[in-house]
Amino acid sequence: MTQICPYIQRLVPAFLRRTATLQLPGTLFGGALVSAVVLLPARAEEPFSAAPSINTSTHPLSWYDRTELNEEEQQALPEFCSGNYRIPAITALDSDRIEAEADNSTLNKNGDTEMSGDVLLQQQDRVLRADRASWYQSRGYGEFHGNVSLQAPQVVLQGESASISQNDGEVHFYDAEYSVPERHFRGSAGHIETLEAGQINLTDATFTFCEPGQNDWDLAASELHLDQNKGIGSAWHTRVRVAEVPVLYIPYYRFPIGDQRMTGFLDPKFTLNEFGQAEDIQLPFYWNIAANADATIVPHHILDRGMLWETQLRHKTRWLGDGELNYGYLNKDATEGEERWLVNYQQSGQLGAGWQHRWVYNNISDKDYLSDMSPTAAVDRTTHLPRRGQILWDQDSWHFDITAESFQTIDETIALGNRPYRRLPQLNLSYQPLVINALQIQQRLQTTRFTREDEAIINDSEQTLSGFAALNGDRLLSDTSIAYPLEWPFGFLRPKAEYRQRTYNLTNADDTLTDTELDVSQGTGRYSVDAGLFFEREFNWFGSDYQQTLEPRLFWVKSPYLAGQDQIPNFDSTKTTVTYASLFNGDRFTGGDRLADLDQISAGLTTRFIRDDGLEQFRASAGRIWYNKDRLVQLSGSAIPDADTQATSSTLGEVEWNPDEKWSLYHTLEWDTYEDFARQRRYGVRFEGLNNRFLNVATNTVQSYNNTTDKVLTSTKQLDAGFFWSLTDRWALVGRQLRDLRTYDSNSSEKRPVSPVLESLAGFEYQNCCWRVQMLYRESSPKDTDADAEFSTDKRYGFMLSIQLKGLGSFGSGTDDIISEGITGYSRRQYHDY
Repeated sequence: MTQICPYIQRLVPAFLRRTATLQLPGTLFGGALVSAVVLLPARAEEPFSAAPSINTSTHPLSWYDRTELNEEEQQALPEFCSGNYRIPAITALDSDRIEAEADNSTLNKNGDTEMSGDVLLQQQDRVLRADRASWYQSRGYGEFHGNVSLQAPQVVLQGESASISQNDGEVHFYDAEYSVPERHFRGSAGHIETLEAGQINLTDATFTFCEPGQNDWDLAASELHLDQNKGIGSAWHTRVRVAEVPVLYIPYYRFPIGDQRMTGFLDPKFTLNEFGQAEDIQLPFYWNIAANADATIVPHHILDRGMLWETQLRHKTRWLGDGELNYGYLNKDATEGEERWLVNYQQSGQLGAGWQHRWVYNNISDKDYLSDMSPTAAVDRTTHLPRRGQILWDQDSWHFDITAESFQTIDETIALGNRPYRRLPQLNLSYQPLVINALQIQQRLQTTRFTREDEAIINDSEQTLSGFAALNGDRLLSDTSIAYPLEWPFGFLRPKAEYRQRTYNLTNADDTLTDTELDVSQGTGRYSVDAGLFFEREFNWFGSDYQQTLEPRLFWVKSPYLAGQDQIPNFDSTKTTVTYASLFNGDRFTGGDRLADLDQISAGLTTRFIRDDGLEQFRASAGRIWYNKDRLVQLSGSAIPDADTQATSSTLGEVEWNPDEKWSLYHTLEWDTYEDFARQRRYGVRFEGLNNRFLNVATNTVQSYNNTTDKVLTSTKQLDAGFFWSLTDRWALVGRQLRDLRTYDSNSSEKRPVSPVLESLAGFEYQNCCWRVQMLYRESSPKDTDADAEFSTDKRYGFMLSIQLKGLGSFGSGTDDIISEGITGYSRRQYHDY
């Protein structure tokens, strides 16, 4: 045994000692790669004492093979990952003292210490190991040689040698490797230099999220700086390498190593067409303006059109809440030869005491901008883009809002008479308490000013509204209701009486409307009773316990015919969407301009089969409406068309069967019993299984009856099928097709799609623990609204490639968004990333 401090020799008999132990008060090192490593010497004059056993991991970089992980850790790890990092399990010391161990140690009169043989130093939960160590007390400097390692909860360092300076608090590692187990990244460096807490400089360094021994990709940099406090890394003379072969050079690169926002370039995106040409190349730049504001600037080059600049500015304010401005601008379209743009602004927030506000503004250069440019912003893609502002107040059962709304009609071929009215403004006040088994009184008041343009240039010719179509006006709406809803475990009964009042002051009438009443006030009552029962029974079927319910429902509603509504413009009313639920809503119209004449009884029956584990395995509903008189009130004005004379509505049915938690089969049907055809019919099957397997297939048919030709006309008949299917943890296939199944009359003037395939995707995904790639072929059929076009759609083809370096970012076409839009369930996929 080498000579050691006499204090140690007296403390432990020599024949029992293999390790010499030193206990040094003071601060030895206070951080690591993540919270910067600082090694400071102890004072040599302090006495030494024996140290307790230290529990540290001996795994390189704290990496554990899959077989060394416990069962819970293995189950959480995908099969394509061979292991995982563990945060070093170190039994922390209970004070700030430093403990040192070595097989051999010497201490001279100047306080310089030499240690060799399994040298180990610990302070709190940080451990430094080496084959040999030297501490020069007078210089405040230490050197460590041979298999030097530093372990801490935040970081693991390994190198051939290291040095520590007491004066400037710096630590240097040479020919080193490092890992940050919690963040799952690692790398190597010729030289590692720690600065203040949380910062480190590396030269001739690499950085990767790949597993040890598997450098599928990494960043190699001449200089690398990691700042864990800000969660940002920066690199100079960076090479993105694949299998250690450089594929991209970046002079300066900043990247996140945490969740913090940072200014810099985001993942580039590109799309290839069928000829292999880059159809769209995007290079987004993110600007972290302030804690409450940021911007994304996206220059992208669109083939045959030019450079489009898009900007998204987001902000948060105390009083105005969250806002987002999206702006796109193309100075001159190389194909169209015109300037093109898009402006979209959205704002919403809470004002306190129940007040909130919402705003949206849209302005677009032309009707084809959205299909030609495919903007990144989430912009309303309807024919009439809204411009709306709302201030709302909610308190208990009270609600108030004031709304101003207009629209930009982007399809300039739409006639003036078919364009929506502006609401400038609309005020709503309502009192709607939720009361059960007690008297319930509700009141709604609304006043609105409706206007729209009466002159415009459409298809190069001037159009002017006249007569009934030129009417604008003010409308006062008042709906009052009294109800006494009763509910019991076995059923419910909801009698209700309402009175609906409408008052109009119409303007802008011309000489052709001499018989039109401009000031109109009218109202009528509506009375209804909604009743339902719940029956249930328990039974056993094929060894499983079930509960079956039987839920009959009757709904009676009556409202007298109110004459003169044909003399009032239809400002905002539409027919209700026909579904099973619509049988029990008590109206044929939405909006406030048409008070439907009603005298009808709706009957429906629902049954459910609920398994003992809570799964609703089967549900079926069917119902219809029986009318006691013809329906006279219609949407159109100026003259009432033929009344609805059928004694019953279509029969509505819904069926859904869930064989288990993964599969679902469903069918909805609207059957016209008079003409014996399906007005609406939808079949579908969904599968959502474990291991990222999703499948959905649906057919949708919409038909109508032409009384003139006595023929059933099909307006929509489509097949929509899509899947994302993981073959293994690594490989997956993806496919989707939206197909038009309609049969078109060759003698008809109706335009047809250029191809029955309206949308199509086909491709694959491959991933491992380090990276992921998706390759897609995409075929789309955007609408062609050109009046001279032969077909109703155009045709586009393209290839989409997306490469994700896990933990770092993605490069390519944004395939995840495309798949999520087309395949139900994909947005809920289980995904492995760092």
